[in-house]
Amino acid sequence: MKKSSFAMAAAVSAALLLTGCSMLDQVIGVDSWKEWTPSRTSLQVYGDGTVTETIFDRLDQDWYTGDELQDMIARSMNEYNAENGAGSLNVTEYSDEGGEVRVKLVYKTPEDYVRYNNVVFFSGSMLEAEMEGYLFTGPFSSVEGSEIMAKDLDASEPLAHKEYSVVVSDGLHAVQVPGKIRYVSSNGTVINSHAAAPAGISADTETEGDTVYLTGDPGNGSEVSDRELDASLLYIIYEKDQDADLLPSELQKE
Repeated sequence: MKKSSFAMAAAVSAALLLTGCSMLDQVIGVDSWKEWTPSRTSLQVYGDGTVTETIFDRLDQDWYTGDELQDMIARSMNEYNAENGAGSLNVTEYSDEGGEVRVKLVYKTPEDYVRYNNVVFFSGSMLEAEMEGYLFTGPFSSVEGSEIMAKDLDASEPLAHKEYSVVVSDGLHAVQVPGKIRYVSSNGTVINSHAAAPAGISADTETEGDTVYLTGDPGNGSEVSDRELDASLLYIIYEKDQDADLLPSELQKE
């Protein structure tokens, strides 16, 4: 992303200070990735590679009006698409009724989500993640349904399942995947069989400021190893459902 678009994206991020996820039973809704009804800022990954981000916040009329915010988001989307290809980012929903802002952004690929937000994120196969340099530092927990079955597992166990898919996140959002979660890194918690979040998220915890950037510097001038950085990431390893590759529009027709 060129500087102009990055500045616009940063302005949008500053305007929409993410409220984080709380009350986990309300974040995702029913235990089905096809019926996604988040009530807090969350991500959903589709089998076709699409990433949907739903952002919730409260409109601050002292700084901007709803029309100004909507215009800012539209201009940011248009600038990003002009530089990265039409349809790379779409704003499919915007509302600010009663001062409660809800924005839904659909990214064509995980890479678009990474570029637009300047964050760490990966979605793909286990092998692709390894080839991208993700270390699967662990430890991991095995998952059955919405329950943690075993903890402190070595990375060799989930890595043995090359047939699985994986999402790697910097831990800012709850994430829903199109299949049943089989393993989650030890810094994660399971919401239901299709969704997980950073373990620190609770009704009293905000996630703003907890994002991990792979800079090698934790902010105090000391060096951080690649493994330490990798261990701070949230890994969600899952088995795709048979119809996981359906597009969101196709799911709505079922």
